[in-house]
Amino acid sequence: MRSTVKLIPRSQVALLAVTDTVRDAFDRLETRELFAAPLVDTAGRYIGMITEADLRRHVAAQTDRIVAFAMPVGKVARGALNAPVREGELALVLDEHSARASMHAFVPVVDGTGRLVGIVERDLYATRDAA
Repeated sequence: MRSTVKLIPRSQVALLAVTDTVRDAFDRLETRELFAAPLVDTAGRYIGMITEADLRRHVAAQTDRIVAFAMPVGKVARGALNAPVREGELALVLDEHSARASMHAFVPVVDGTGRLVGIVERDLYATRDAA
């Protein structure tokens, strides 16, 4: 088995901004058939991940569904923290981060300022060499 790391660039990632509404988040996750997405602030810096479960818990806890769906996702309580890897340290995804990465759908990759540059998806960690 040969280990590989493939970065999916930000332009191809279904990310969510803190200003997107809960409804926007549900729609984007459903359209892309995802259960989690990176969350970025208004400057594009990665601040965590938002999951479908986070969104469902938020809506269930609200008495007014209209208000719940209109709330920005930046105000939704998030569960698991998915710490990023710096752009120059992608090899670490295969080493020390592999145990953590197996618990998340993706590993976020950021530049020196914390801006999201892309993600490494869980199913891309290893490929089998042809026999």
